[in-house]
Amino acid sequence: MSLLVASLVAVLAVWMAACAWTGFQFNIKRFIAVLIIGLGLNMIWMMGWLNAHPFEINALIAQASAVLYALCAFGAGWFAGRIHRAWVASRVDQSDV
Repeated sequence: MSLLVASLVAVLAVWMAACAWTGFQFNIKRFIAVLIIGLGLNMIWMMGWLNAHPFEINALIAQASAVLYALCAFGAGWFAGRIHRAWVASRVDQSDV
């Protein structure tokens, strides 16, 4: 794997982790901000280095798949946060024992 591809995969992983963290906290406003930043960076990458036009079908499909990646990461973070909150709420207080 080339350095460019490895760096793109790393940026994608960091972006998806940010989406999952906003889902864990269930913060919709931050998720929208992270989503817009990620879509903007993706469009800059496609237009600058791949010479794609913004409304080209391949660019639109790439943007749609990025939105689906973000929604899946947000959903996974939300689910993990829900499990965490339920686990914390179900703890037994040791002072009662």
